[in-house]
Amino acid sequence: MERPVVEDDSDDALVIMLILISAIFGTILGIAAVFLVLYALVQVVQRVRRFVFRLDDDGMSERMRNQLLPDEDSRQSYELARAFERQYPYGSVDTQLTPEQQSLIREKGVDAWEFDVNLDVNAMQQSKTEVLFMGGDNCVQTNLPLPKSNSVYYFEVKLVEKPTDVSLWIGLATKPFPAWRMVGWNKFSAGYCTNSGSVHQNSPFRGSRIGERLLSGDILGIGYQPRSGVMWFTRNGRRYKEIVSGMLYDLFPTISADGPCSFSANFGQRGFVFIEANVKRWGLGPVEGTQQPPPVYGANQNTTLLETAESESTTPESDDDSSIQPAAEDTVILIDGQATNERQHQRRQRTRSGRRSASHRPPLYQKEDPIAAQLLEAGSTSLVPASYPSKLPESLEPTT
Repeated sequence: MERPVVEDDSDDALVIMLILISAIFGTILGIAAVFLVLYALVQVVQRVRRFVFRLDDDGMSERMRNQLLPDEDSRQSYELARAFERQYPYGSVDTQLTPEQQSLIREKGVDAWEFDVNLDVNAMQQSKTEVLFMGGDNCVQTNLPLPKSNSVYYFEVKLVEKPTDVSLWIGLATKPFPAWRMVGWNKFSAGYCTNSGSVHQNSPFRGSRIGERLLSGDILGIGYQPRSGVMWFTRNGRRYKEIVSGMLYDLFPTISADGPCSFSANFGQRGFVFIEANVKRWGLGPVEGTQQPPPVYGANQNTTLLETAESESTTPESDDDSSIQPAAEDTVILIDGQATNERQHQRRQRTRSGRRSASHRPPLYQKEDPIAAQLLEAGSTSLVPASYPSKLPESLEPTT
């Protein structure tokens, strides 16, 4: 009797699976190819548009630049800034935290950050985190960039003195940055304008208004998330909803001004106005580093060493026998193999000290000595009249 033939469906299932996988990969490749073609078309269109209308990197034509830059100084500043960007593109200078800088942060904590005021900046550094702008267009940056180990970093800037016609620009930028430009006006930077409440990113022409005008005494905070490149702002402890994205660089706290004013920055060395930053410890570094502070003035008082020195210095020295505590007669001291009591030993010590001091008396002089007379008229006390014997007794001669 013949066995029935059983159909094997495993081969059919394998074929179907291979077809599905091929279809999925084909779809993914097709979508990627479409995106690549669209990206290439956009780039070609932008290049053609820039060539036809003579647009710069900001997408501005010469006519539009002349309208937005009315005076010659602003146009010259714009052209110099573009030349600065071509000379120092991002990555030309290594600004990542070095092992030495990381060691400095561990030792000093948040006090490791301070502003660098170069000679070409018309400003005066009042302290590590306080700067006074003297006038003109100036910009300062910190010596260290923002770290990237934590999820969020935050700092605040207080407007100490700001006239109403002066604008401060507070933000983040790469280094080096033009010392005469406002932060946010050049590539790889973003800044908040205190007079308009607008934020500029990589361009002086396009800005978005997100907040209010800031006056003297107001505090602007900046938060940065290094993993996503997101940047956000606070005003007097209240956070704005708007954000700035695409800031995936080595960024430095940067502050610019177009006139005389002063500010004070808080990198975490004291409490923030923004409460959430205090609770979650979003400062740039630890409040205290591993380096021990110097001892407090007066902390070494009431110590054993000083008490001993003071007690010895306040004890008067006297050769009077009454100042010597009487010792017991049976107290015997061996000196050079001879037995003596303590009182005799103390007398011998005083006699020897008198012999030693006799050799250091002031020099004798005769009254007819003209040089001595002049010294006496001048009030000199270093001479002794000749009433002393010229030769000391043998008992007082210094021993050799």
